[in-house]
Amino acid sequence: MPFRMSAAAYNSLLESLDNLHFIEKKGQSKDLTFLADDWWLADTVVIEYLTYRRGMWEIHLIFAHYRQPCKLLKRIITTTYCPKKAEITAKLMRKLAAKDQRGTLHLDEDDYGFMKN
Repeated sequence: MPFRMSAAAYNSLLESLDNLHFIEKKGQSKDLTFLADDWWLADTVVIEYLTYRRGMWEIHLIFAHYRQPCKLLKRIITTTYCPKKAEITAKLMRKLAAKDQRGTLHLDEDDYGFMKN
């Protein structure tokens, strides 16, 4: 079924887009400091994560700080058709990306404060 929008909603959307240049403001250099603030990546645990989407296996790497587990970064690394190849590639990418090659940094589930009810 194709997407349909009422004429009133469409006109409202167009009006909002027209008014956008009045409410926008220029960004400042401090808005992009998070790009240069990467010191915490040296103390991260690297976790590989595989998802099946649209006939392909996506390999994700999650970088989570071991002392502040809610400070994390997730990136899609690559995709592949074969699940076995995806698993092997994910493990290899995790080892390559980990700053701690020994694998001594770990995350504890209790750090997140999830309720297990």
